[in-house]
Amino acid sequence: MLRLTFQRRKDDLNSAKGQPPVLAAAVISTFALTLGACGGGGGSGDSGGDSVVIGYTGPLSGGGAAYGENVQTGLQMAVDDLNEDGLEVDGKKITIELKSLDDKYAPSTAASNAQRLADQDKAPVVVSPNAGAIKAIQQINDGRSKFMISAYTSDPAIMQAGNALTMMIPPNFESYAKPYTEQGMKHGGKKLALLGTESEYGQQWTKAITDEWKKADGEIGADNSINYATVSDFAGPVSKALAEKPDTIFVGGPSQPPALIMEQARKQGFEGSFLVMDQAKLDEMATVTKLKNLTNSIGVLPVKEYDDPGNKDFLKKYAEAAGEDKVATSETALNYQSMAVIAKAMEVAGTTSDPEKIRAAVPDALSKVDDKYKVNGFPTTITDQGHLMNPELEVTYLNEDEKYTKVPVDQVSDAK
Repeated sequence: MLRLTFQRRKDDLNSAKGQPPVLAAAVISTFALTLGACGGGGGSGDSGGDSVVIGYTGPLSGGGAAYGENVQTGLQMAVDDLNEDGLEVDGKKITIELKSLDDKYAPSTAASNAQRLADQDKAPVVVSPNAGAIKAIQQINDGRSKFMISAYTSDPAIMQAGNALTMMIPPNFESYAKPYTEQGMKHGGKKLALLGTESEYGQQWTKAITDEWKKADGEIGADNSINYATVSDFAGPVSKALAEKPDTIFVGGPSQPPALIMEQARKQGFEGSFLVMDQAKLDEMATVTKLKNLTNSIGVLPVKEYDDPGNKDFLKKYAEAAGEDKVATSETALNYQSMAVIAKAMEVAGTTSDPEKIRAAVPDALSKVDDKYKVNGFPTTITDQGHLMNPELEVTYLNEDEKYTKVPVDQVSDAK
């Protein structure tokens, strides 16, 4: 049996120019070789096969490629570890194969990819890391081919869709609005400037934070959200926001643009606090600008700050797979964990081909996952709607001494 190998491409968001990276082609090519060696893909414990395909559709080229590859790294690391540990379903030894398809962040392409993975490769589970794509896939995953969606997004609308075959991985981003507001006002002040991203997801975040800020009797400036596809010089938007004399600035998007926005704000004399939406990661941002430019900020807790039992070994393996200069983000860590949950659910359910039974087995599977796969706030329960829940969710405040302080978070309901 040939095994997939994975080496992340060493670039950032700005270096992706819409050309499919060698990585995507290599993964698909290697997968084809693996299928040839196995005599076909999509076999299951139910039908006597010795392999099961887990599908992944995500941005592997274009401006979102680095983000998509972070997710793919975590999935592949988990597949390699699970296959090394050995997986047995219904008395048969099973090998997991990860098949990745590039959707360039286009929801329609993601839906086509997911259907192809389910139809041609018999994938019982398809992973997607894009809210728009997930919403499109939810329209087809209970049709002619049933498959479970492993959804990497914090958009609460995913759970509100009532799709019984969806498992949502990260916390609902609305959970962050209250602690962000409290910390932002504590370390900055009552007046908030908005320098988020114009994406649909960014605008949902902007609404959540402005609603909570107003509830706390804060003052909101003009919405100066930025389209990162057309704007790369942030001096103008930052100057416009600072003209309002804010105490706190909300920034968002993938790690690099917010880092440069915060750097520019410091250059222009801003000394207040920052609220950093969950898509950006403070330690990853520190590879783009000096950490001192990011202090007095509230954001998601870096992976390296978690105390889960498998965290240190995971970080070591990540450095070996991706390089010492790369930062392990929650995109990688949470998908690493979720793949282990899926594998254990297949074992508990006794099937690799029935997505309904696999999804139904997740509650029991959570307590049976080996500690080595618990690396980033491992979930202990799943809601009836399908949301994995970490009872000890935390965000962080990066203080002026460049130290991370953990701040507890009460998760809000996904219900409408």
